Amino acid sequence: MKTKIIIILIALTLVMGITSCGDKTHDSKANSIPTRKDIETEYKWNLKDIYNSADEWEKDFKYVKSHISDIEKFKGTLRQSGENILKCFKAEEKIERKLDKLQIFAYLQKDEDTRISENLALTDRISSLYSQYAQKTSFVAPELRNIPETKLNKYINSTKGLKIYEHYFDDFLRQKKYILSTREEELLAMAGNVFRNFSRIREALTMADIQFPKVKDEEGNEIELSYSRYRKLLLSKDPKVRKGAFEGMYSTYKKFNNTSAATYDGSVKKDMFYANARRYNSCLEMSLSNDNIPVEVYNNLIETTHRYLKPLQHYMELRKKVLGIDSLHLYDTNVPIVKDSDKKYQFDEASELIINALSPLGNQYVKDAKRALNSRWIDVYETKGKRSGAYSWGAYDTHPYLLLNYNDTRDNMFTLAHELGHSMHSFYTNKTQPYLYANYSLFVAEVASTFNENLLMHSLLENTKDEQERLVLLDKWADNISGTLYTQVLFAEFEKKSHEMAEAGIPLTAKSLNKAYMDILDNFYGDVLTLDEKYKLTWSRIPHFYRAFYVYVYATSISASTYLSQQVLDGDTEALNNYLNLLHSGGSDYPIELLKDAGVDMSKPDAIEHTLKLFDEIVTEMDEIISKKK
Repeated sequence: MKTKIIIILIALTLVMGITSCGDKTHDSKANSIPTRKDIETEYKWNLKDIYNSADEWEKDFKYVKSHISDIEKFKGTLRQSGENILKCFKAEEKIERKLDKLQIFAYLQKDEDTRISENLALTDRISSLYSQYAQKTSFVAPELRNIPETKLNKYINSTKGLKIYEHYFDDFLRQKKYILSTREEELLAMAGNVFRNFSRIREALTMADIQFPKVKDEEGNEIELSYSRYRKLLLSKDPKVRKGAFEGMYSTYKKFNNTSAATYDGSVKKDMFYANARRYNSCLEMSLSNDNIPVEVYNNLIETTHRYLKPLQHYMELRKKVLGIDSLHLYDTNVPIVKDSDKKYQFDEASELIINALSPLGNQYVKDAKRALNSRWIDVYETKGKRSGAYSWGAYDTHPYLLLNYNDTRDNMFTLAHELGHSMHSFYTNKTQPYLYANYSLFVAEVASTFNENLLMHSLLENTKDEQERLVLLDKWADNISGTLYTQVLFAEFEKKSHEMAEAGIPLTAKSLNKAYMDILDNFYGDVLTLDEKYKLTWSRIPHFYRAFYVYVYATSISASTYLSQQVLDGDTEALNNYLNLLHSGGSDYPIELLKDAGVDMSKPDAIEHTLKLFDEIVTEMDEIISKKK
């Protein structure tokens, strides 16, 4: 059986910086970060739901370590009978489920306080154990591959208990033609250690070696520029501050343009190496093959978005009008169009608003969501040493856990809704599906999270009578679609272009990559933006490009969820049932087929067009409100 890969579902925008804990923990205006003991128990997750004590964890650890070798008794026997295959799968599942629990506990405890060496030691031990397990089970796939298809189908149909693995075998046989000989597979695995260095070099350059200059903040103070400070400075109302931050960031990247190009060229050539070795037609086809996504889905996303660039340009024109400037630069596009009221949403209030927003999903969903919010599944507030950001994570034999760094903002409320969507998806999948199909693809995962965000946005808009508040919400909605759909499609197009260049034998140099990115940027924004020459360097700042062809799923997901959520909001009972079935389906079918069953075909432009037309309506309404105010 294929080893279960646990997916951490992380919010697209990580919550950074010093956060506050609301009125039940400490003064929200305090500057100091609390320790875990300062936080009330109800706002901390309960890891005793996994293991009641360290001794219990050690007991499972010792069990796995002593029984890993049991799998080897099946080596050389899988070809003989379906019963042997089934027994091997069952033995793997028993070990893997314990491994999953061990890993979840270790990493969640580590994320509570990354400064504690004992916590880090647990994660090292479980990582080593996983590695040992992978080595002991490495014989399974090659042996299954060598069983003739007719014989394998006979085993599936005649062996009681193997029928449930039918989709697994379908997927295995589908990809069988891309699997090489045992020795060739060993060589590819060995090459992996070398090829991972391209992303490591990029990380070392951008996170350790690069030194950013000092720039001026809004008070005129000189501060050392950093990635987190850069984003904050781009939100400044002072155009000089925004420009200074841009110049500081991009002038630094310009110094390393050739190094960045050489590193990215190596990463693309790595993709080409694997694609050619496995006889795929392209790097894109190879990347999409794992989820059985047709290349047409990727191409359709780009082509459809290009037909709806005018609403994006209208949004930029509106920014220009509100900011009162003749020339709009890309570094001006992070400033909110309208001033927020700075309204605070304490966690309990945010939870109540989210629960109310989720009511269209029915009583059972709401009941289960309340349980997630009120049963210590969530680690709510920032504490000293705690991992930053937000995620949802869990094992098959645990409930999902949510990590937040909640700071009472509207954005944090949406992050909670987002991660709760992931958690409910996992909760229903684990409740319904066998362990084999408890994993689901990122292609569907982000649908569940952004679906909840859509419901929350709709609820907030429905329940506000304040025109200014409505304008703030519309701006947030427009900015979310702009960043999650348009920007990700722009990135996806650059990835496609750069790989096609390399596949055609065109050298990937600083000059060629700069031009490719700038051409796409110019096509998206046209004459609306003043595209500073240095913006051609943006590709070198994006770490996601070292995991080729995955950012597109954020664009397809927000399109699918916007399309499906509108049907549910319209009161379509069949659409509701189909969506809930999706949440219960896990990885029991290919993700594009699961979405079709839910009511949206991502091989067609309908959902993307629906979302981009909605974006057009949002921007048009904002323009009308702003014009009326003047």
